[in-house]
Amino acid sequence: MSRIRVALGLGAVAMGTAWAVGGVAGLREVLAALSVAVPTLLVLAGMVLVLRAAVPRGQLGGPLALMSVGAGVLALRFDVPRLPDLSRQAPVALIVGGVVVALFRGRSDTRIDTGVRRFTSLLHPPVKPRMAGTAPKKLIVRALLFGRVHIDLSGCDFPLEPRMVVDVTVLWADVKITLPPEWTVLAGRVELTSGVRFFGDLSQPVFASALPTPGETRTVVVNVQGLGGAVTLTGGA
Repeated sequence: MSRIRVALGLGAVAMGTAWAVGGVAGLREVLAALSVAVPTLLVLAGMVLVLRAAVPRGQLGGPLALMSVGAGVLALRFDVPRLPDLSRQAPVALIVGGVVVALFRGRSDTRIDTGVRRFTSLLHPPVKPRMAGTAPKKLIVRALLFGRVHIDLSGCDFPLEPRMVVDVTVLWADVKITLPPEWTVLAGRVELTSGVRFFGDLSQPVFASALPTPGETRTVVVNVQGLGGAVTLTGGA
C-alpha cells in the first residue's frame, strides 16, 4: 500500500509541475504523451519480467542486447524516432522512470536453502556446473533456444530423501546430467515432449510409480517437457 501512495504522490507532483509550467496546454501534452509512453513501458516491463523469470541473474545482458538492437532497427525502419515527438515524450519518460526508481526494491541477500537448485541457459553462455557434497533434493533445469545445461553430479552424495526429482524444460536445446553409477534413473512425466531425443538411461526408460516403493533408495525421477532438443542422463544403474 505504501508503494501505491508513493506512486500517486509522485504522479500528482509531476502533473502539478506540468500544469504550473505549461498551463492547461502543457498538462494536455503530458497526458497525450503518457497515453503513448505508458503502454510501451508496460510492454517492455512485461518482457523484462519474462526474461527475469527464465534467465538467472547475471545472464540478462545477451537477451536484453538482442532485444535492444532489434527494437532500434525496427524503430529506424518505420521512422519512429521523430524529434518533435521525442521532445514532448522525453520529460514524460523521465517522470515515469523516476516513479519506477522510487518504487524499486532490490532483492534481499538473505537466502533460505530449500534443497532446490535451478539452472537455466538461454542462447549463451552454456551452464556447466560440477557439484559436490550432498546433491539437492530437486533440480529444475531450463534450456531454451540452443542453450546448453551440463550438470555433473558424479561426485555428490544422495540427499536425505528416498527420491531425487529432476524437472527438465527444453526448447531446441541440450541438457546433460551425469550421475554416480549406483543411482537409479526412472522416468516420470515425459509425455509432454515433441521432437525431444532421449539418450543414456532415458533412451529405454523405466517409469516410476507414483510413490516410492518399500526399500527404494537413491532413485532419480526425471520429468521432461518441451519441444526439440536432447536430454541425456548417464551414470545411473
